[in-house]
Amino acid sequence: MFDQPAFTFQDALEMVEALDDPLGLKTGVANHRASLKRVAKTDIPGLLTSDLSALPMTLEFIDTFFERLDRHSPPASKEERKARGTWRSRLRTTCRRLLCIPVVRTTDQWDKFLIEVRRVGAKRGLCDQALTPITSTLRNAAVESGLEPSTLTGTWLREVIKVAGRNRRRTLVAGAALMDKLRPDLPDDLRPAPFGPILVPLANQRVSNPLPPDVAAELELYLDQRVAGTTAKGINRNVTIKAGIKNGESTTIYRQSLGWLFDSLCVIGKLAPNSKVNLLELARFDWLGVVVIEAIGDLQVDEGDQRTFPWNQISANTIRSRVRALITMFGTLKNSYLMEEIELHDPTSSSPEKFTPRKLLRTLNQHCRDGMTDAHKTFCRSLVTDSDRQCLFLNMHSICWAQAQSRWKGFQDQGHHDQMRTINLCLVAAILAIVVNIPLRGRTVVSLAILGNNRDISFSKGKRRIEFHISPENMKAKKQFDSSLEDDRYNKPRQIIDWFIKGPRQEIMNDPRFLPDSNVDPDLLFCGISRARYNRILSDWSEDAGMRMKTHMFRHGLASILINCCEANIRNVADILGNEPKTAEKNYVFQDLIKRREKTLDMISQHRENLINTQHLGRTKSATK
Repeated sequence: MFDQPAFTFQDALEMVEALDDPLGLKTGVANHRASLKRVAKTDIPGLLTSDLSALPMTLEFIDTFFERLDRHSPPASKEERKARGTWRSRLRTTCRRLLCIPVVRTTDQWDKFLIEVRRVGAKRGLCDQALTPITSTLRNAAVESGLEPSTLTGTWLREVIKVAGRNRRRTLVAGAALMDKLRPDLPDDLRPAPFGPILVPLANQRVSNPLPPDVAAELELYLDQRVAGTTAKGINRNVTIKAGIKNGESTTIYRQSLGWLFDSLCVIGKLAPNSKVNLLELARFDWLGVVVIEAIGDLQVDEGDQRTFPWNQISANTIRSRVRALITMFGTLKNSYLMEEIELHDPTSSSPEKFTPRKLLRTLNQHCRDGMTDAHKTFCRSLVTDSDRQCLFLNMHSICWAQAQSRWKGFQDQGHHDQMRTINLCLVAAILAIVVNIPLRGRTVVSLAILGNNRDISFSKGKRRIEFHISPENMKAKKQFDSSLEDDRYNKPRQIIDWFIKGPRQEIMNDPRFLPDSNVDPDLLFCGISRARYNRILSDWSEDAGMRMKTHMFRHGLASILINCCEANIRNVADILGNEPKTAEKNYVFQDLIKRREKTLDMISQHRENLINTQHLGRTKSATK
């Protein structure tokens, strides 16, 4: 596969460990040595990684190694992905130095230019490290584009920045600003044209609309008053009634928050970018509430799915900080603001609720917690303490299937509207047959493939069983998920799925009225329906059944029932969820402490009874002698 290499990984390790540091790694020797040794500890099918002397030390092999590693064991988190990128970078640096390939490309003109840059930088008290944005990053980008220092332009740099990674973008912008500062002292024949301000919108970053003039003016007036504080005249001096903001930089949160609110209102259609409103007209709690709920909803969306707001997703903590600043400001400007009440539907709750500004902040505090929300705890508490609700929860698929079968019998005689309702009911019955037993996420469920090369589900012939072999790409934890479901007396998931495939699924595939042709995927069990459509149907049907549900609530409910009612251990529960035990216990399992304490007290009572049966209460040690 690879040509005979000049060096192997073992050669590289020996060079790195050499006392005279022939590769010039300096203080990075330990990190590069660990990167090489880590290769020998990594198992990858098809590669004999344990013997470093058999591995070619080439850039092509390093790229192949990490491609196979990512395919065999995808990174489970953002931190792991970043650590793997650092590992790869160190191996490539070692390889480049071993093969005498310059890590930073250069030309004769660039060498002359950098000598001048360092000379001018030294005059201004700048060390070599401070000049790195020019001497390394900017030079590398220019040489890749075939440009010499005197031919660099701001237009070229903006195009490079558009396709660069996040860290490289920052370094290039810093390099351009530093170049403009040093430019007057550089020789005329090497001096590039001035870059000017580099204001390139980053990918998916929110580019704020200018605030309406009245809003901007009134905001600054409010901030001036906040900075100054409120005082009153005392006997000998002015007395502070309300302290002002000590640091002018603290006003940034108010500007950011108001800009975010205005941009969000423009996205959801409440306002237009050229709307002429003042600050008091913008202080509407119903508008703020809608924006907050949509922002929270975006936090629940899986990577790759469509969000309400087109910019990069912001964290729950950032949303809370901005909302707190806006409520503080609007409450000061409008006395009745803190008393307003509106109805909102928190995405993590099963039904709409009445919200005041203070309750909205409390809800955001719950979203910032690392664990179950109060809404999920309330749901799970009512579930594990009520056997009737447990019966409904665990038999939803059978109840829904019975209704779907009844409607399916008259399908051909129904009008289009009734046929759509029947198809939707059949879809919910089939999906419930899976999630009631194995609580997969909604995104995973609608992506399950039964045909093609990458099947997630297979059906055993002659057995009433469904085999699950879900690929890491379809799991949020990015790990292979293997399990099986088998029919029994009271639970018939295979029978429900078989019925769905033979009947309703064929109608969905063949009739674009039920699912547009552009959305149909014949390899998928549920043909390509969206998770939003399924959750909407499930919420409506389950509410009529007596327990409003969404897909994710099955994960909380089933985990809590297994722990509190079936005495399952947390590792088995985590395996069903496809999570680590620590994650499952923290985010999905509700512990019924009252029930557990009652069991503990029952154990004490039982032990007391056993002691009484074996030894008389009045008997003492001396009496028995």
